[in-house]
Order: sequence, then structure tokens, then C-alpha cells
Amino acid sequence: MPLVYADSSVLFAWFHPHDEFSTLVDAAVQKQSPDFVYWPFLRFELRHNLRMTRVDSDGEVAWRALRAAEKTASRLRWQADLVADKILDAADELSADKSSLFDCGSADYLHVAAARRLKLLNGIDEFWTCDTAQAALAKATGLKTRLFELKRPSKE
Repeated sequence: MPLVYADSSVLFAWFHPHDEFSTLVDAAVQKQSPDFVYWPFLRFELRHNLRMTRVDSDGEVAWRALRAAEKTASRLRWQADLVADKILDAADELSADKSSLFDCGSADYLHVAAARRLKLLNGIDEFWTCDTAQAALAKATGLKTRLFELKRPSKE
């Protein structure tokens, strides 16, 4: 079973039944059956984003699915090796090195720094995201990266 660092865009799509990326993410999960890295920052970001969608039945389903996954032995694998202050320092260093090259937000640098740390410690297999700029940053740092992209109709 591969160990994947999926950023919150991917995990959100996995839990939320009608996210625009959910079909793509669900198919990849069914095909590869990965376990996902889970740590305090990612948990906060995902919970926050799902709380914001609890205005309809889909959002409530997603919230309950996440809470159930957190309470059971599921695909979310807690990573005690990811200590917030060390990852913040690593993200700061990565930003200092790469911020002029990539149009990424601060959270993107945190995700990539955390994935790089786990690659060294545990040998994560892939980094998954729905964010094009973050995917480019992850690839540039040597992470095997999967970008989920929607096929848009051409403007011809």
C-alpha cells in the first residue's frame, strides 16, 4: 500500500462527494489504494475547509466522513515525525530558495516541506495535489508528483 502525501485539495475532494476533483481523486484511490499522510497542519486545514461546506447535505456528509475516518483505522496515517516548528523552518528555507520561481502560497510551501521531510524519514511514494503551482514546486524539489487536472473544453 503506497504512502501518499495528499494536500488538502486532494483530501477535500476525497471526502466531499461533489467537489470538482472528487471523481478523479476517487478513481486514483480505488486504483492505488494509498494511505494518506496526516499531521496537525493538514488536519487543521482540511477540517477548516470542510467546516466551511457544512451548509448543505454534501458538506455534512463530507464532515461526518472525515470525523469517522479520524476515529477508525483508515487510510489517514498520523505522522508524529512532522513537528510543526521544524516544518515551519523547512518551509521558510524552501520559500527563501524558491519563492521567486513559483507562484505558491505559504501553505503550499508547508505541504511540500512536510512531504520532503517524510520522504527522507519514511519514503513516501508520491505527492498528490490539485494545485498546478504547488505540483511544479513539489517536482522541482524531487518529489514524485501527481497533479489532478480537470479537462476543460477548448476555446476553438
